[in-house]
Amino acid sequence: MRRFLIIITLFICELAFAQEAAIQFEHANQLYRNGEYQKAVQMFEQVIKNGYESPALYYNLGNAYFKQNNIPASILNYERAKRLSPNDDDINYNLRLANLRVIDKIEPIPRLFIVNWWKSFVNLFSSSGWSWVAIFSIWVAAICGAFIFVLRSILLQRLAFVGIIITIFIIVLTSISMFQRYQSEQKEQVAIVFSQTVSVKSAPDEQSTDLFVLHEGVKVEFLDAVGDWRKIRLADGKVGWLMFDTVQVI
Repeated sequence: MRRFLIIITLFICELAFAQEAAIQFEHANQLYRNGEYQKAVQMFEQVIKNGYESPALYYNLGNAYFKQNNIPASILNYERAKRLSPNDDDINYNLRLANLRVIDKIEPIPRLFIVNWWKSFVNLFSSSGWSWVAIFSIWVAAICGAFIFVLRSILLQRLAFVGIIITIFIIVLTSISMFQRYQSEQKEQVAIVFSQTVSVKSAPDEQSTDLFVLHEGVKVEFLDAVGDWRKIRLADGKVGWLMFDTVQVI
C-alpha cells in the first residue's frame, strides 16, 4: 500500500511539474508575441533547465534568439529542434534562413542517393517512434503465428506465414532504424561555433600552424579530444583543432 501511495505521489508531482512547464512555455510565447525577446529567451531557457525539451521549445527559443540577431544561439537551438524532429518544414526553413547569416559558406561533400534516402528514412520517426513501430510489428507477427495454428484453411495459413515473414523483415528494419536514430539523438559529437572568429590549428597546441579561420554559427563535428582541444571536421571535409570553449554542443 505504501509503495502504491509513493507511486501516486510521484505521478502527481510529475504532472504538476509538467503543468508548470506548460504555463512557463505559454508565458514565454506571450512574451515573444509582445516583442519582449530577451525575457522570452530567459523563460524558454528556464523551462529547459527544469528538464523539459521538445521541438517546439527549441524552435521558439531559436526564433527568439534570431530576433535578437544572436545567430549562433539561434542555429544551436534550431539544430536541437531538428534533432528531435528532423523532418519539420518550419524548423528546417528557419535553420536555412539562419545559416544564410553565417559568414562561412561550407559546401558539404555530395553523398550517394542511397545514403540520403536511408538517412531520410531513419529520420521519419524518433527513436521512441521506431520502438512503437517495432512493438506493433511484433504483435502483428504474434497474431499471424497464432492464426497458423487456429485457421484450418491452407490458403489462410500460407497468408499468415507470409505475414510473419514480412513483419520479421519490418522488425529488423525498424530495429536498425531505431538504433541509428537513438545514436543520432544521444551522441554529443556535433557543435556550433560561438566565437566571432576562431583559428583552427593543425595540432592541439596554441603554437601550431593556423589552417583556416571559422566564424560564429558554423557547424562542426568532433573527431577526437585532447584536454581542452577538440579535433573537428567540417561538412566539406576540412579537419583541424580548436578549443572546446569556442563552441557549444548541440
